[in-house]
Amino acid sequence: MISVIVCSRREPAWDLHERNIAATIGVDYEYIRIENTTSPRGICAVYNEGAQKARYECVVFVHEDVFFMEQGWGKVLLGKFTNAHIGLVGVAGTEVLYGSDLRWHIAGQPHIKGRLVHEIPTHSLFVLTVYSWDKTDAEVVVADGLFLAMRKSLFSTIRFDDATFKAFHFYDFDICMQVRTSHSCIVTWDILVKHFSGGKNDPTWHDAAALFKEKYAGELPALTPGISLPKSFGPPAQNFDLSGKAQPGILI
Repeated sequence: MISVIVCSRREPAWDLHERNIAATIGVDYEYIRIENTTSPRGICAVYNEGAQKARYECVVFVHEDVFFMEQGWGKVLLGKFTNAHIGLVGVAGTEVLYGSDLRWHIAGQPHIKGRLVHEIPTHSLFVLTVYSWDKTDAEVVVADGLFLAMRKSLFSTIRFDDATFKAFHFYDFDICMQVRTSHSCIVTWDILVKHFSGGKNDPTWHDAAALFKEKYAGELPALTPGISLPKSFGPPAQNFDLSGKAQPGILI
């Protein structure tokens, strides 16, 4: 059983996301939609509220513009957590996080992991973004916050840092760094989602990046066990249209 938690900026009657969850999850679940338009709060505060409300041990924090492409992903996810060492599961992330550049995908291949379908409105198409062709679970330092699945029991000792990160950036990196003190964070190839937006490196992102660097100054760069710090960035993710044709001009 899974608790799905969403920080919502949509009208109350909008239920397309919840209907997608219902049609694809494949296990018993609860959908906790926390309205965040009337008196907006940062996503950390919203997610902490959701974690407190969750009834089930597997808690999924997911953006409401993320839709699941395949049925039965809930069963797949619960299977990951049968490994007691795993504390967090994402669908995109990196095993190398630099201190000088905190964009998670900057390390390039082979250190970035996962795959996503992105909408590219400027090109009027969807692309499959492949960060890695490894079709196995991979341990990562941080996972992208569009989808984060966690053990609720971890919230007895950790929480989303709403004191430091008051907006909508770096909550994901921060919670991964907390989880890593006791459990592994992984990215799985086995859950495919479609994301209707991309990241923004706006001024609030840079402000949050400075706060993250300050908080983890003694731990950056961060690496997964057995990985050495690369001397240079590797090739970026590859993008394909949904017929399989490479789209080298599309940048995510």
